[in-house]
Amino acid sequence: MNQKNNKIEYFKGEFLHPSLDVKNGLLILGFRFISKDLKEENIFACANNQNVFLSQEEYFDLEGKRYSIEMKKRLLARIEEKWDLEELINFIENYNSGRAGTLSIKKLFEKIKNLLKKYVELEMEEDYSIISAWVIGTYFFPIFSAFPFLHIRAPKQSGKTQCLNFLKQVCFNAVKAKPTFPALSDTVDSLRGTYLIDQADLLKRKGNEELVEILTDSYKREGGKRRLRFPEKQGGWKTIEQEAYSPKVFASIGDLPEDLADRCVSIPFIRSQRNFPEPSEENENWKEIRRELYKVLLAEFSVIKSTYEILNVQYRQNSKIVGRNLELWLPLETILKHCVEEDEKEKIQKRYTQLYGYTEYEPNELEKEVIEVIYKSFNDNEEIKLRPPEIREEIQDENLWGFWKDRDLTPHQKDIAIGFIIKKFNLSSDKKNTNKGVVYLFEKKKVLKIRNLYCKTEENTSNSPLLPENNKNSMKNSEELGNPNYSL
Repeated sequence: MNQKNNKIEYFKGEFLHPSLDVKNGLLILGFRFISKDLKEENIFACANNQNVFLSQEEYFDLEGKRYSIEMKKRLLARIEEKWDLEELINFIENYNSGRAGTLSIKKLFEKIKNLLKKYVELEMEEDYSIISAWVIGTYFFPIFSAFPFLHIRAPKQSGKTQCLNFLKQVCFNAVKAKPTFPALSDTVDSLRGTYLIDQADLLKRKGNEELVEILTDSYKREGGKRRLRFPEKQGGWKTIEQEAYSPKVFASIGDLPEDLADRCVSIPFIRSQRNFPEPSEENENWKEIRRELYKVLLAEFSVIKSTYEILNVQYRQNSKIVGRNLELWLPLETILKHCVEEDEKEKIQKRYTQLYGYTEYEPNELEKEVIEVIYKSFNDNEEIKLRPPEIREEIQDENLWGFWKDRDLTPHQKDIAIGFIIKKFNLSSDKKNTNKGVVYLFEKKKVLKIRNLYCKTEENTSNSPLLPENNKNSMKNSEELGNPNYSL
């Protein structure tokens, strides 16, 4: 920025992420390679509606717009590990001259699905389709305003590691690592890669709260740039702004933190009796699969973007699916629109609804009872004021307090538990400290909405307009998830 005669001059254009970005109908895909004189250099494959071309410039003009590639200290993926520079050059020449042949997302989808069956055993046919669509989606994720996480939850020796190794081979710039700030920086900020988080149970340990918060927000594009704090060797902390939005997979034995789980499609695994080959370079030409994925990305990104935008408009006019449920489904449907017939897509959507419903947080019985007591206290009023002791006195079943602490609680401790539940579910609209303790203000409309979302009763599952029609029943156990005769 220069200042001349009190006039501030600044960059008027778009900033692009060097590994993968889509803006103004332009896609950029970056790699590093070793040049003839053995120097490491960066190269960018760029595509728009007209053609595909290579560039090594970090600042350029195109169709009247200016672009700056934000390299910072980012280290791009080595092209020889992911693709092949000569193959890339040949593809661009053939594509621009109309000799690239037919690039079919559908055929690629079937190939990935068949490979997945070769290396992993899942409960239902639709599960293979969901993961295959998700894999392809990792290459297009900057197009979407949100992208679902995958949660692979299973006991030991059920194929979690096998699945992560498969995903590492086929997903965009995939890196398998434990949940840490450095891994988040290397995988997401530098590579915009698919972050495969093994041993995700560690996220529930004390001290990981900030990392969990960042991961939770990072399913949306608007949660993409975050200020992250890193410990420095000489002591203290350093704060820098980095990317966080990217595809992520969590593999764990136990539950994820509840807010994180609510952004996941949970894929159930079963302990197989079959021996599967390792998804290694010795058993499969993974570079060939990735080459096809890159080609489809460069050639079809504008088609995928258009499909996503059309579906967004259609769902705004039809509120059959709403909220986060819709946000997470849309990227998968966008890919599936080009891969399967409509009746098959409906089966996959039904299965997705089951799997997403399985990850939704289920409050314990004490939490449900507190919500019910508050709701029933309204009678004909639209607003009420209640103190925790007044709520406590309406809870008749002493066994419910075992959900809070596995020991006897004093009345004061029970009131603290009620206050925590009110805060956790954001039930109150206001609170005041008085000489009689804390008084909460509740609005009927707000409490009713929360009750309908969390307390599944015959009344609110059959009549409530606040619940998506296809998600009225919650999944109770993995048996129902695996039963093809189970219907919502």
